[in-house]
Formats: sequence, C-alpha cells, structure tokens
Amino acid sequence: MIDEENVQLFKALSEETRYKIIKVLLDGERCACEIPDLIDKTQSNTSMHLAKLQNWGIIKVRKDGKMRLYSIDNEKVRKVLEVLEE
Repeated sequence: MIDEENVQLFKALSEETRYKIIKVLLDGERCACEIPDLIDKTQSNTSMHLAKLQNWGIIKVRKDGKMRLYSIDNEKVRKVLEVLEE
C-alpha cells in the first residue's frame, strides 16, 4: 500500500513554486507577505501553493495579528532535501 503522506511530499517537491516555498521555509518561519518576493512569484500564485502545501500537511500557519506566518510542519521534508542535496 502506498503511503499517502509520501505521495503528497513528492507532489509538493515536483512542482517548482512549491519546491521554492519549501526551500525558503527550511530556513525558518516566514510571513506570507515575504514569500512571493523571495521566490519571484505573484501573491495569488504563492497563496494557491501555500494552501496546497498546508492541506497536504507539509507546512503549517499561525496568525500573529494580521500576519500569517508559515513554517515546515513535516520533518520528512528536511530529510528528503538533505539526501537530494548530497
């Protein structure tokens, strides 16, 4: 049986925008307002991908006032990227 969590992780990493978002978040929590500039994408495009990553359980969000702060929620992401970058 295929582990759905692993499938979602590879779906996330296989798309360029989601991959870039994950790479940015590996350095720590980021405000949603910062991420589009860091990955050179539009706010709407970034928001769509952030929602997918959150739905898949790869990232999490917390609110601080009006800010939405995103971070990695699945530590498998770090392990997979460490292997890929060897």
